Amino acid sequence: MAPYDSPFAALGNTRDTVEVEAQVGKIIHAFSPGHDLARVTGAFNLLDRALEGELPGYQKLKTLYHNRNHINEVVLCTARMLHGLHLAGQGLDADHIDAALIGALMHDIGYLMQDGEASGTGAQFTDTHVLRGVEFVRRHFADLPPRVLEATAKVILLTDHRKHPDWVKFDNPQQQRAAFATATADLTGQMANREYLERLLLLYFEFEEARMGNFLDIHDLLERTTEFYAESKVRLDTDLDGMSRHLALHFKAYQGADRNFYTESIDRNLEYLNRVVQVEPEGRLDFLKRGGIVEKVLEMKGDS
Repeated sequence: MAPYDSPFAALGNTRDTVEVEAQVGKIIHAFSPGHDLARVTGAFNLLDRALEGELPGYQKLKTLYHNRNHINEVVLCTARMLHGLHLAGQGLDADHIDAALIGALMHDIGYLMQDGEASGTGAQFTDTHVLRGVEFVRRHFADLPPRVLEATAKVILLTDHRKHPDWVKFDNPQQQRAAFATATADLTGQMANREYLERLLLLYFEFEEARMGNFLDIHDLLERTTEFYAESKVRLDTDLDGMSRHLALHFKAYQGADRNFYTESIDRNLEYLNRVVQVEPEGRLDFLKRGGIVEKVLEMKGDS
């Protein structure tokens, strides 16, 4: 196979956290060679402890969809966004680079359950996880300079995609750009993942636990995903200023490919999804083979 015949391959392996962290650092240093990565490294380390249940007062992360793989895909896409913005003449200063990346790493930390909270996976906090995430960051990153902490909080707030970006009031254009970059990466990164369609089955269980979405079953969620993408595309192209277009600049400079591998991967996923939903419901899961996810779903719920 010629290099980059598969856009999924070009996006890299987001299951490997060590490789993701290395890539984030490499990308940042490609356009900001003197950038001190200490704050970002500290955030990666704190996240490791938190997700593994090693942070006093917190349980291990249990959510099925909003897991470490999702966080990795978002922070890696955010780094690529920051590079693309730099190449477009809209680069961020060091403090706002850190805010965007730390915000990406912590944007879903609100799903983490504290000791003594009700039983569940944390998905019951879907409606409030963004505000919980801001609270977590204010508590555990209190040693950040105030302007970095404030920008990081606003980055996290903007990842609440149910709300128009106007709900967050920004102090300056850099702060807004950092938040738009991470919010763009949150949507783009997950929908471009090679296992996105399979992982939607896990997302269904989170929605069911949160009592949100009003999906009849797994198949209803699959059938409505094209509609979700259409809504997301409006948010990406209009509400978030079409910032995802700058990802192509990153890939051209960094990998020598004049392509946007994220949009190509999303298109492939949607193409395949359209084929899957044409199949009768009882046969659909046979077409979703990646990551061993269907087997896990069948264990949890039965073939419904």
